[in-house]
Amino acid sequence: MFTSIIVTFIAVDVALYFSRYKYPIFRLNYPRFFSIKDSENGYDISPNFATSTHFFRDDAFPIWSNNIGCFDRDFNGESPYIYMAGDSLTFSFAPFVDTWGSRIEDLSGVRTVKCGVVGYGTKQELIKASRNFERFPHPDLIVVGYTAYNDFDDDVNFPQHTVYNGYMVRSLTKNGVTDTEAEQKYANFWEYCSFNKPSNPIIARVRCFVTNHSVLFNLFKTGLHDKIVSVLPKGLVAMLENSGVLSKPQNLDGDKTDTEAYGKHLQNIFGFKKLAQEKNSKLLFILGPYDNSRVIPFLEKEKIPYIDLNPIFDKYKKIKPLIWTRDGHYNIAGNHLVGLVVSKYTIENNLVTVADKEGKLTVIDAQFEKEFGSLL
Repeated sequence: MFTSIIVTFIAVDVALYFSRYKYPIFRLNYPRFFSIKDSENGYDISPNFATSTHFFRDDAFPIWSNNIGCFDRDFNGESPYIYMAGDSLTFSFAPFVDTWGSRIEDLSGVRTVKCGVVGYGTKQELIKASRNFERFPHPDLIVVGYTAYNDFDDDVNFPQHTVYNGYMVRSLTKNGVTDTEAEQKYANFWEYCSFNKPSNPIIARVRCFVTNHSVLFNLFKTGLHDKIVSVLPKGLVAMLENSGVLSKPQNLDGDKTDTEAYGKHLQNIFGFKKLAQEKNSKLLFILGPYDNSRVIPFLEKEKIPYIDLNPIFDKYKKIKPLIWTRDGHYNIAGNHLVGLVVSKYTIENNLVTVADKEGKLTVIDAQFEKEFGSLL
């Protein structure tokens, strides 16, 4: 009886591995060597990376990189162009043709260089943009995708990630941890799914193998996490989270009490204003649909144009889902919505020069009505 249950479990698990339910498995997220070490930014996207697959918790899509290390087709200084900086929301978890950067390019007719990098904060985005602008003519418009909690947190912990064994990993070389010690911790994590060598290596290896290869285990773990947490004592939950049995909830707000750190973060935002002025480029911040109350007064004080997606997403999420169910990034509809909103704003406010302005706005309105049932 017990053997039959085990065989059935393995058979179901193997079958699920060839289905869309394999997406929660952590190590399949990004292909090996898609990220490369960077002495200043910690890591970056490897230039000229051949087409592979990006897996995430809801789906999987082809990804690649171009000659300047961006998820885009090659760029050789064509002008005029729009440059897009940002994190994973700008990188976009969608087919390339459906990303909001691709939609802006199609709707405006202006070449859009799409250089969002998963895990980047404002400081890293600024460094990458500055480097690129040293090589190419200035862009007509710089669009910065901004995620309030993420950008601040990544700036505070800059650089928050590096590369080990061809994969992006959290940087450990802080608080007295040497490079040699960090390498050992990464090796431990790769073998045991724990930065510290466990007291029982055999059990740890088995648990790590199951975590990295069992679809059923990951579905169970992610699907029941909240229910388990709600009924267990807080002390026991903390112990299970620290041991890795339960995953810890993500802190979406950073340390909002750290006024000095937030001031430095705002200076990175101001750095984009200075860069735009130096390059004679226009600038536009796109604020993700999160709590933007802290950054908006600064943008208004510095007269930095922005679009707050909060009220827009609140309105149109009633028409159709805009966020992936498990993952939390914009889904295909969400990418289309942002692309339409940004395209219309940039054309109406003359942030880019386009042929047949009224005609393009008419097309955008028609597409908006077709996809979301009403005009913006």
